[in-house]
Amino acid sequence: NKFIDFHNLDSRSYDPVMMLTIILMAFAEDGYASLRKLEKLCRYDIRYRSITNGCVPSYKSFERFINHTLKESIQTIAKEIYLYVQDEKALEEQILYIDGTKFEANANKMTFCWKGWSKRYLPRHWQKCMELLKQVNRYFKKHEININYSILKYPNIEYMIKIDEALENWLKEKEYIRKGRGKHEIAKLCDELKKSAVKMWEYAIQEDILEDRNSFSKTDPDATFMHMKYDYYNHTNVFKPGYNVQIGVNNGYIAYQYLSSDPNDIKTLQPFTEGYKELYGKYPDIEVTDAGYGSYDNYCYCKSKGIKGLLKYSGYEKKKEKVNDKNRYQLRHMERQEDGTPVCPAGHVFEIERIGLNIKGQYPKTTMYYRNKNCGECPHRSKCTTSKNGRSARIVPALEKMHKEIDECLKSEEGKRLMRNRSAQAEGAFADIKQDFEYVRLHRRGESGVKVELSLVCIGYNIRKYHNYKIRDKKREKQRNVSKLN
Repeated sequence: NKFIDFHNLDSRSYDPVMMLTIILMAFAEDGYASLRKLEKLCRYDIRYRSITNGCVPSYKSFERFINHTLKESIQTIAKEIYLYVQDEKALEEQILYIDGTKFEANANKMTFCWKGWSKRYLPRHWQKCMELLKQVNRYFKKHEININYSILKYPNIEYMIKIDEALENWLKEKEYIRKGRGKHEIAKLCDELKKSAVKMWEYAIQEDILEDRNSFSKTDPDATFMHMKYDYYNHTNVFKPGYNVQIGVNNGYIAYQYLSSDPNDIKTLQPFTEGYKELYGKYPDIEVTDAGYGSYDNYCYCKSKGIKGLLKYSGYEKKKEKVNDKNRYQLRHMERQEDGTPVCPAGHVFEIERIGLNIKGQYPKTTMYYRNKNCGECPHRSKCTTSKNGRSARIVPALEKMHKEIDECLKSEEGKRLMRNRSAQAEGAFADIKQDFEYVRLHRRGESGVKVELSLVCIGYNIRKYHNYKIRDKKREKQRNVSKLN
């Protein structure tokens, strides 16, 4: 009753508990199970036949159950299973190891629609419509017909629909509607107006689907074109439709998964954490990520929510490199004065040019703009800068302070342990799902369908992990008993 609404089921429906047991068992065993495979298992596998008592639900029955019954409660089911299999100590610590990967969508490869298309061609078709409308007005004026249509500056599809209806009614009244070469001049202009208006309508729909994205697929409008690590079409790194999937792992089990259309991991951390809080009622104590999540906004967000964010930042590994002739001129390797002012390798101190307040992000930040005015006769100028006005530098003091805190955490034994666990647990979960069970491409279309599919895959992973732990513990206990007897 907690997960399934029995009021919507009729007497002909299969037992929902039985259907859920079959689905979870299949996903735990095989990583992913299609609807046809579920039907096949119920027909031929003795284990599944014992669960169904000889009944064989069709693939359509499983489809109806997943789409109508399971879709609303799948997140709650995933949460309850996670809380059941998870260790009590791990639940108290609430450490989330976060990682993301891209899954290819179930969409055709040549179905892309780009934001630039609608921005470019919508005004062009509107301009064409206005030119055709001017021709219509000239015709009416030439034949002394008291009709004149306004020429608008900005696109308005409703206006074009009204004009098209008005011209159609006028042609019907005058009985000028003919086919072929005998078509009236206004009828020809009306046809061209229709074509341009339809194109405008298509591009307007594309803009509504795109929203903040730069692309989408016609086969799966919720999928966004992203760079994948491997392209099996022509072995190049072209765009393919896909989804960015984020998971949070605690003690080896997936606690929460989040689906995003943004290919960048930086923008997914905050909605991921908010979704976790909505599901579990509180924020995690510690979040551990790789360099794809470290940003000023994310650091400020973690502090505001009381989360200890161990977010590695881009350039962290470069910062640890030994200083040599190639990298000594990079800002990260330059010496600093007590107030944070950089000093170039030649010993010249940068001067503050201006101080700016950046409010583009979620949290405002102060940026210090420096310039070195001693580059004129410096022997290192050719290696250091190509600017005529001298080497410039831009520093955000608050961000550098945060980076120092992250550096100290990562250098500590606790930080090293957490980063090792993140590599083993978060990346290990994706390795098990994608490499071991070859689940690299989504099978459902649409964001809601993909969410259900991924939730079932993650539940299957947790059940499989729990089962393996139980077998391992039994073997260890058996070995201990044997060693005691010996």
